[in-house]
Amino acid sequence: MDMLNNVSLSNSAELLAAVPHMLGFYPADSLVLSTLHHRDDTTQLGMTLRVDLPSATHAHKLAESLLTGPLGERPADAVVVFLIADSTTDLPHTELVTTFCDTLSQSTISTADALWTPTIREGTPWRSYLDPARSGTLPDPAISPLAAAQAVRGATTCPSRQDLHTIIAAEDSEEVLSAKLAGLRPESMHAQSTTLPQRIHTVGEALQATAAGKELSEDQLLRALIAVTDTRVRDLALSAALGDWSQAADELWRTLIRKAPTPERGEVALLLAVHAYLRGDGPLARVVLENLEHSQPEHRLSVLFHQALDRGIPPAELVTLVNDAARGILDELGWHSNPFTS
Repeated sequence: MDMLNNVSLSNSAELLAAVPHMLGFYPADSLVLSTLHHRDDTTQLGMTLRVDLPSATHAHKLAESLLTGPLGERPADAVVVFLIADSTTDLPHTELVTTFCDTLSQSTISTADALWTPTIREGTPWRSYLDPARSGTLPDPAISPLAAAQAVRGATTCPSRQDLHTIIAAEDSEEVLSAKLAGLRPESMHAQSTTLPQRIHTVGEALQATAAGKELSEDQLLRALIAVTDTRVRDLALSAALGDWSQAADELWRTLIRKAPTPERGEVALLLAVHAYLRGDGPLARVVLENLEHSQPEHRLSVLFHQALDRGIPPAELVTLVNDAARGILDELGWHSNPFTS
């Protein structure tokens, strides 16, 4: 997840309580790492990464893989390490944390702090690996400043990572979803049966109605779903994340992905993943892409986007790519304005 904010390292409890909102869910049995970047007189929080709790013997290899992956693409000045795991001891997995941090330090990335808690809940204990005398209890994560910031963005903080999958789960069986699409009039069954401007108009009407708070009929939703299976409509619709319809686009893509049978799922999934990442909801973007790669491993663009996330692509760079894709479609149509952003 990419969310740069000024942070105070003197308040470790508040930082640890903010982890669920940086990840998008409450982690368990996890090793979490947040990068720090010095900007003038401030320290800013960069990307946050989570892995299942590794064994001590794999700590060195894990750190090296991060150094050649996301930490190599976006070098950090320092990191904060969080270990979330239930334990009968005050500081479990000390060897794991020490090996992990030592490996990072060999690449000149220092560890600003390393914190443990059994679970991220109000009142649970925490302790620092770097200075065991520093300890305390966690504040309520729900009132973290990052919780408020995420709510404003429209991002989601789920009880667990599995709950993120629930957000995009199909609303019915594959057979039922396919039958609903087949139930449309024959001339509406395929994107190729309408012109490109008509398909763009169909999606634009759905976004406009959603933005106005109007409930779309099943027929309207399915027509919009079919329209975005045209990759040119998809490329232009990616830009809806950048305009006044951003919130409506988030709502519409979430609705459509749950109505999509596997063959029609790819493009709306990519729309949701890009949109989620651009508004700071990297965890949801990753879950969407993982789901898509499982069901459609041949979807090349989703694989490329997932690789870009692993490299820590800055949102500003993704915005440039989205604008370039939209400009290509507008040039093809001879249009001077983008109906999804103007």
